[in-house]
Amino acid sequence: MSVALIIVIIYMFSLLFVSWWSTKRQKEGGSNSFLFADQKLSWVLIGVMIAGLAVGGASTVGIAQKAYTGGISAGWYDVAWAVGALFTGIFLAKKIRQSTFKTVNEMWGRVFGEGFRTISVIIQFCILLVIVALQVVAGGAILKALLPQYFTMATGLIVSAAMFLLIAVVGGLWAASLSNIINMIVIYVGIILGVVAAIKGFGGFAAINATLPAGLSGNGSHWYDLVAGMGPAVVIAWFITMLLQGIPNAGIMQSVVAAKDPKEARKGVIFAAILMAPAGFLSALFGIMAASQFPGLANSALALPSVVTAAIPPVIAGLLLAGLWAADVSTATGLMVTLSTMGTKDIIVKYFAKNMSDKKQLVLSRWLIVFCAVAAYILATQVSSVLGALMAALTMFAPYAILMTGMFLFPKTVKKSSAWVTFIIGLVFFVLSQFFVKSLAILHQPIYTVFLVSLAAYILCAAFDKRPAPVENLFKKEEELAEKAS
Repeated sequence: MSVALIIVIIYMFSLLFVSWWSTKRQKEGGSNSFLFADQKLSWVLIGVMIAGLAVGGASTVGIAQKAYTGGISAGWYDVAWAVGALFTGIFLAKKIRQSTFKTVNEMWGRVFGEGFRTISVIIQFCILLVIVALQVVAGGAILKALLPQYFTMATGLIVSAAMFLLIAVVGGLWAASLSNIINMIVIYVGIILGVVAAIKGFGGFAAINATLPAGLSGNGSHWYDLVAGMGPAVVIAWFITMLLQGIPNAGIMQSVVAAKDPKEARKGVIFAAILMAPAGFLSALFGIMAASQFPGLANSALALPSVVTAAIPPVIAGLLLAGLWAADVSTATGLMVTLSTMGTKDIIVKYFAKNMSDKKQLVLSRWLIVFCAVAAYILATQVSSVLGALMAALTMFAPYAILMTGMFLFPKTVKKSSAWVTFIIGLVFFVLSQFFVKSLAILHQPIYTVFLVSLAAYILCAAFDKRPAPVENLFKKEEELAEKAS
């Protein structure tokens, strides 16, 4: 048995132990404990939970793949994610925790009605399930590429999906947040040691740089240029996309709602931004080294694995492998709990079983995690890479981000027509610019178009619709809302 495999097995068992141990923290023992950690998360646990959500396969292996041709500028992807989290932490986290809703879709329903809540549930559920499937794909690819003597792609997918399932289904949000302490440590220890070992293994930076190809710039100048490799249009599009998806992100929302209090919520999201920012540039270095030592790879996704197998000692390779896999685990487990929350609270209890007991909700939540794991595995077997499609899908968070920013920061601008008009205009231009009239995509990036037309629609509603939306419902208790409805 190889050293790398032993390290990965130790890592797996440590996560399973933490998941089991987390059940001791569930004081109430019901769905609130399982899905919202009794609303007792500290800022540290919130930070690692959200950072773990951000630093996944796309943020490590995916960035190395882009850096194989684009250079260090690929690292801005994680910084863009961090900016989205930072904005939410500074301006919105305290207000969200001070409110009385539990899920992002309940928030939409309180202000804009059940129709808008329903469409939001469907969109968010589908997008998050695809992201979990991507983590299964990335996890399987990592195990196959770095431990080919033990894993095929098929077995790697099964092991990854099974691990995500076990951690989430046993301990819920407590398990996901506590295990992410281990995950974030393993991610950074593995990546940092891996970078240092690879540089040394290839003879130092001077030797690596001496063999870098001219590449897309024609003279090699783009490799360490902070913008040129990916191009300013792409980098700025990343920032806008990740800023807008970070605001209404259901995973971030659930962690904030689960905080001890508003101050812990704010500190936790800001801490998450600090944690996630460096991972991208560290991962980009693997792509640059691969371009230097392995030009002409048939599949650029092999950039990082090629470096690991060629230049990194077994012990460090094992730590790096565990770190890369930890990135997938951290993202997938948190999202599976979020999907379970949406399925339980926003779909089943809301529309089909309003009087379901808390005990039955807990059982349902666990079965929904099993369902999501199986569905994500099936999706993972059908796709090899949907990163481009994922970034396109995240574009549809733009209308939601505009609406949410208005609700919490500029409530007087929110009107009864704001939600549907902003969303539908954004959706129409997204579909047109993405599939039919691609010239509508400003600088070939649909996010610019969707953001601008959605913002214009929101402003027009604020100017001409005289009917204020009931934003105050966000801070009312359920009893008050029920009394108001009756």
